[in-house]
Amino acid sequence: MAQKTVRKRVLLSCTVLLAVALFVSADAGSQDTFSLGVEKFQEGAETQNKIENGKKLYQEAVELLGASPIKANQRVFVKQHSSLARSFLSDELQKQKGILPTALRLVTQGVVSFFKSNPANDDGTTPTSTSTSTRTTENENEDAQESSGSTSGNNAGKATVRRHRDANIAKAMDLLEKAGYEYNNDDALWTLANMYFHGQYKTKRDLGQAFDMYAALADRSGNGTAQQMVGFMYSTGLGNVVERDEAKAMLYTTFSAWANDTAAELTLGYKYMHGIGTKKSCDDSLFYYKRAADKAHAMYISGPPLGRNMPPIKGRLTDDDGGTYGSGASGPGEPEDSAFASNIKDFIEFHRYIADHDNPEARAAQFQLGILFYTGNAVKVTIPRDYVKAGGYLKKVAESFFTPKLNTNAAILEAKEQRKREGRIRDVEDAALAAALLGKMYWRGEGFKASESEALHWFNKAAILDNPVALNALGVMHLKGAAGFKANRATAIQFFSKAAELKYPDAKVNLGLIYLEDPKNYNQAHQHFWDAGHQNFQAVYYLGKMYYDGLGVTKQCEKASRYFKYVAERGDWGDTLFSDSYDAYQAGDVEYAAIGYLQAAERGFEIGQSNFAWIIDRELPTTHYLTMLTSPKRSPLMAMSETALVSLASPSRLLEMALVYWTRSANQGDVDARVKMGDYYYMGIGTEQDYKRATACYQVAAESESSAMAMWNLGWMHENGVGVAKDFHLAKRWYDQSLTTNKIAVLPVSLSLARLNARFIWSYLTGGETGADASSFWSIGSGKASSSGRGSAKKDASGGSDAAAGAGEGEGDQGATKNENNGGEGSGNGWDLNEIGKNNVKKWTNQKQAGPGEDGDYDDVDGLQQRHHRQPGGAEGEEEELFMDDEELVESVVIIGLCMVVGYLIYVRQFRFGNQQHPQQQQQGNQNNDGNNNNNNNVNNQQQQQQQPPMGGLPGDPNAPGRFAYYAAGG
Repeated sequence: MAQKTVRKRVLLSCTVLLAVALFVSADAGSQDTFSLGVEKFQEGAETQNKIENGKKLYQEAVELLGASPIKANQRVFVKQHSSLARSFLSDELQKQKGILPTALRLVTQGVVSFFKSNPANDDGTTPTSTSTSTRTTENENEDAQESSGSTSGNNAGKATVRRHRDANIAKAMDLLEKAGYEYNNDDALWTLANMYFHGQYKTKRDLGQAFDMYAALADRSGNGTAQQMVGFMYSTGLGNVVERDEAKAMLYTTFSAWANDTAAELTLGYKYMHGIGTKKSCDDSLFYYKRAADKAHAMYISGPPLGRNMPPIKGRLTDDDGGTYGSGASGPGEPEDSAFASNIKDFIEFHRYIADHDNPEARAAQFQLGILFYTGNAVKVTIPRDYVKAGGYLKKVAESFFTPKLNTNAAILEAKEQRKREGRIRDVEDAALAAALLGKMYWRGEGFKASESEALHWFNKAAILDNPVALNALGVMHLKGAAGFKANRATAIQFFSKAAELKYPDAKVNLGLIYLEDPKNYNQAHQHFWDAGHQNFQAVYYLGKMYYDGLGVTKQCEKASRYFKYVAERGDWGDTLFSDSYDAYQAGDVEYAAIGYLQAAERGFEIGQSNFAWIIDRELPTTHYLTMLTSPKRSPLMAMSETALVSLASPSRLLEMALVYWTRSANQGDVDARVKMGDYYYMGIGTEQDYKRATACYQVAAESESSAMAMWNLGWMHENGVGVAKDFHLAKRWYDQSLTTNKIAVLPVSLSLARLNARFIWSYLTGGETGADASSFWSIGSGKASSSGRGSAKKDASGGSDAAAGAGEGEGDQGATKNENNGGEGSGNGWDLNEIGKNNVKKWTNQKQAGPGEDGDYDDVDGLQQRHHRQPGGAEGEEEELFMDDEELVESVVIIGLCMVVGYLIYVRQFRFGNQQHPQQQQQGNQNNDGNNNNNNNVNNQQQQQQQPPMGGLPGDPNAPGRFAYYAAGG
């Protein structure tokens, strides 16, 4: 033991001596290393302390914002009566209820303003009039915040002014800026940037400050959302904060997409799809759209049983006016019945009054109200979902049929047959659907406490009446083993098959998913997804997946990309961009609405593109006659300066942007946007005047998209030789085609034809230019000219269609002006309108009524609903041409004149003799009146019943096309 103790002591002594020797022999470098470690430790401690202080300042700022009576979604804006275009062409038309009173009013104002002297300023200039576009604001805008110099960071040393009228918010903004810049708190900088960009908490919008903060945040921490915002501002040049730079825009947006930002993924998917600012690449487009679609589909299935309710359909601003050109003029020209949308409150109150009773009419009203509050969407008007109200009304409908006496399946079926014999089968269908929806609400916990047993109770009752919603739900219960069932795949397939036979899309999707599990059944799976594709969110996703992976079909990049694009855009849960922009526009905040729709437009939403262009088109007067009527001394730029949109860009720049987004919207299938493009080129709005491009736009819209407005425009251009050779023959063909497409256009087309005939006669008699063989002019009948008119006009303007304004392939919105094209940004700057597609007519012809799986281009704009374009029948050269020489032509003119005289004499004769026969007819009618009184009353009652619209008009009407039951379970 003693030897061991000695050895340990010796070893310990040697170790101590070695340590002392090393310490003594340590050089200066070792001492520096030790000091550097200490410094690093101190820096880390300071950094951690800075982070903690930044968090404290941020939390204090958040508490101040929460304590303020001003909420985040409240903004200060210039509430406009709008610019000249909006106030005179929209408001006045609605007030006067007619074009003639409006025209008289405008002319009167123009005459008054012409003789009325405008006051001059001290410098001799004429002040901008504010009679039609005022910039009145609320009291808080009078003493609202001004742009302040920062008290910290890069702006230290500048004088500080009050940045907000609310003391709490002003202090919070100071704390956020200090925390963001001095203490590098990303949350604080992000919050303050959003306040400046969106005008939150009634903060004065400052796009320059917002951009600096987004850029600092993106460069400092790589925040994906901040990178997306920086890319957005570089892409659009919004607010003239930075020069447009598509290269930087693509760089920042790409980094943002790799950071999993959905908005950036949508933006890149759209730009690669159409080659905007980059080389066109279907593979890259598919890559980004699939990432966004996968997230949307995962969100859908993560919801309650049977999937999440779909977000509200995005509103198109032009729908409020019946279309871009008004009801009866937009698209093919079929007017839309907006009476229901405009009287939705009266509709609800009326049905509530009826629903308080206990009769079949009350049951129908209860059903309508239940469906309305359950879906929350009423065509153009968005009604918030109210599951409590919906459940109350639907329960009344269901319990009125499924009484306690009907406690067996046989009793329920007997009651059904009884209603059928009484002609009340609709009552049975309403009760079945109400019971199915009640089961769905109980299962999902919507308006009721979630209960699988109660859901099964109502599903079973509805399934006895063969309701497809209930049958599909029972299949899901058996498949997943819910409501006490054991998982039974075979039973689930039976329920799905029965519901699929009733054409219920969700059941088809469920069958498709089962078939998709076996490679041998890929064809059946594809067929089921295809059948449900026009009405079901999930079906479109799996169609895209099959074309992406080549499951039973050939891999097709374009189809898969289009399907994923629809899924990603439709499944935007949690994104309030569209709803906020729509609400702002309705409130008069056109600036905020324009920015919101511009963001959506950059992400590839066609509705966002058309809405942004529509706002610019309405807010900026784009016609000289409008300015002349309102004030001859008022320049267009002076009028434009009155709109709040000039804070976003100069008026000329805004009009260029409007043309760009009309182009992008047109290239995604909006026919009115195509016609608008033609108008802009024709008038030189946002670009140089170009009649050939205008003709090309009208050509595509007329031939491939059945626009009656475009047909009439082509007729006028051929009549006057503008952009095309003067040809009265083709002009008449296009006028006739316009009337055939749109019967409502009888007045303008008749006037145009009368003028055309007069001009033709005069040109013929005086030896003027008619542009065609005179002998064939009157041989074109209005009923048959449509077919040949299309063929001949198409052949005549084939060159123009190749120059189809805006490049139908998508490259056409790159470069709104020559100045920008020559600005050194390169050919891929995303705005070059000079790139012309060569297959536009063919492309848009293939696009009509395209759907999942077809070879044509897919219309993914409005919930996969097919757009029905009226396709005029016939082919070129159907009618026989009658060739007449000069003498026969003069003879025809004389005959026409004599026919008109004879017709006038016959009219006079009938008018005179009709007055003499009227007393005799009245006396004879009085004698027969008593005997036929009852019969007449019955006939009148029948006629009134036929003329009255059926009770409903909502998607819940079982007799309506599409039937609510076929898409209710899809959300």
